[in-house]
Amino acid sequence: MTLELLGALMVAGLAGPVLRLPMRWGVPVAVGELLIGVIFGDSGFHKIPYQDPSLKLLATVGFALLMFTAGSHINYRTLTKNSFKKAFWILLCNFALAIIVGLAIDHIVHFSNWKLLAVISFSSSAALVIPLVENIAPSDSLSILITQVTLADAVAFVILPFFTQKSDQVQATYGALIVLLASIIIYFALTYAKTKGWLTATHLKSKTERLGLELRISMALLLLVSALAVHFHASVMIAGFTLGVAIASVGVPRRLARQLFAVSDGFFAPIYFVWLGASINIRQTFHSKDAILLAVLLCIGALVAHTPSILFNQPKRNILFSSAQLGIPAAAVTLGTSNGLLTSAQSGAIMMSALVTILFTI
Repeated sequence: MTLELLGALMVAGLAGPVLRLPMRWGVPVAVGELLIGVIFGDSGFHKIPYQDPSLKLLATVGFALLMFTAGSHINYRTLTKNSFKKAFWILLCNFALAIIVGLAIDHIVHFSNWKLLAVISFSSSAALVIPLVENIAPSDSLSILITQVTLADAVAFVILPFFTQKSDQVQATYGALIVLLASIIIYFALTYAKTKGWLTATHLKSKTERLGLELRISMALLLLVSALAVHFHASVMIAGFTLGVAIASVGVPRRLARQLFAVSDGFFAPIYFVWLGASINIRQTFHSKDAILLAVLLCIGALVAHTPSILFNQPKRNILFSSAQLGIPAAAVTLGTSNGLLTSAQSGAIMMSALVTILFTI
């Protein structure tokens, strides 16, 4: 890793905001970052050394930080009893259909991991959907949609790491439980500190003296819990997400939220998505009939798995919004390739499918 390469990666990451600027497109920033990675990575000009250990480390931190922000953005306090009840039954039907979809796709393309396909089909993207529906007039159906995609995100993030292991699943489960326990301990420690007034005092001192203590403490906890996950052969995905939920449950100050946004979206997230795009060989996807068929079937499967909304008198737009995916497919590819579970062709197919589902929301 050199300063020249790091600077070039940050310039490449600007493709995301550039594609986001035209209002008629409105594509998520991550899409542009993925595409530029594909163009200059293994699929294109081979200019990005995605196997460089230093770049991998930065990408891993970016992945953990993305999962952390995803967990911290899930606000369970806004979920009403009525919306939760309907969303629960919708998700239950979605889950049953996702299992059928996973089994069917597995049988057709010989994927040999129907559970992973089911999780991808079941998943939604709260980070993608919620900003898109902010300008829609509040209604019961909108509240149910937000609850649905939030819960689907949470469930998918928790169970995905267990289906992206080629071996040692028992050890991975053991590691995940240790990481979960660590996040729970941190939650109770922060809650105790909050009741004692220590968190408020720290926040005020940090704000007055411009110390950035909230961000420093959050990043330290994230890196330590992620290191714990790696040590016990668990996923940094579990570490980031559970810690994010723990801190969000205590309460994330607006100042910390802005700081996390700056560190994540301003530096680590672009590197992660550019690296992810660079590590995928799309050409191998197009050279494999099974991979192309996998991409097509995953797109169809995402829609099919979310059709039960109609049975609960929800508008058809809810199906399209809840079918949009990005975070879970990206995480599945990251974990699946690192564990030797996915081929380059299959990884490309999963990401292609995810990008197509985003078009459902435009």
